[in-house]
Amino acid sequence: MTHPMGTPEPNTVASTASAWLVLMQTGPVTDDERQRFAEWLSADPTHPAAYREAERFWRALDGLSPDDIRELERSLPQESARESTQPLQSWRRLTAMAACVLLVTGAGLWLALVLWPLGGYRTAVGEQRTLTLPDGSTIQLNTDTSLSAVITDRERRLTLHRGEAFFAVAPDQARPFEVTVGQGTIRALGTAFNVRTDRDRTTVTVSEHSVRIRLGHEPSIDVQAGEQLRYQPSGWLGAVERADLNRALAWQQHRLMFENQPLPEVLDEVARYRSGRLVFLRDQSLNTLLVTGSFDTERLDHFFSALEESLPIRIVTIADRVILLYRSRIAKS
Repeated sequence: MTHPMGTPEPNTVASTASAWLVLMQTGPVTDDERQRFAEWLSADPTHPAAYREAERFWRALDGLSPDDIRELERSLPQESARESTQPLQSWRRLTAMAACVLLVTGAGLWLALVLWPLGGYRTAVGEQRTLTLPDGSTIQLNTDTSLSAVITDRERRLTLHRGEAFFAVAPDQARPFEVTVGQGTIRALGTAFNVRTDRDRTTVTVSEHSVRIRLGHEPSIDVQAGEQLRYQPSGWLGAVERADLNRALAWQQHRLMFENQPLPEVLDEVARYRSGRLVFLRDQSLNTLLVTGSFDTERLDHFFSALEESLPIRIVTIADRVILLYRSRIAKS
């Protein structure tokens, strides 16, 4: 029987179907994994039925009650869940509970894939890349980024469709260098600057010289070195602020820096650098926990270990793609 992780984890049809469900629903999925999934489905008449049953269970439970959370905690051994050798029945229950929790956060996954913009340059989740344009300008693309560029003898026009990029612009007064993000246009004035676009806002941070930002029909605003400005798709334009350049540009050294930031915000940031899903079991008290530290984006296993050591939380990893976080009832020493 082909298990999606390629290991002899619980060798039953039901548990293998659950593992395939977690893999296929949380992605990304490689062509080889898709092929092995198809082979597993066709290998036995019971396999499609088991997978459909796992899907029904997933859809039937759209959240966990506090009692469910306590049951999950009781099913875990006292030592770290990553090193657990818990019984098969606990593994099955944990996988099933993970599936039902993931239903809460996974609904937009397939829509996001459909709407993925086809820029000329792209990076995958966790990947970074440096480009050199024909004019000598360089662009560093952060994780999960899509960008397109039109370079002619009259203009240098780029569009950041998704993600984050740092632009070091070669001077050329005859050819304006402009980056469009949503309704906003950023014109370089002999400069180096960072642009990050999220679902609800775009942040422009200038590290050298200045940029000129125009949003719709509003008057343009100049942003100087050491400053940043935010705007939203709704047309809202924020005030120019002092920027923390070390924190804003830490990603270029594969670092994430936090200072007293709420745990949900920190996890949203970390999720940009890893595949799969980070899932809160329904415990609003987790929202009050604060995180301070500097972490390596290439060693996020250390990040999760540090969280578990410093905060009253437990972390469970399933199939290396799904991480569940919930408040521990055991006080940290």
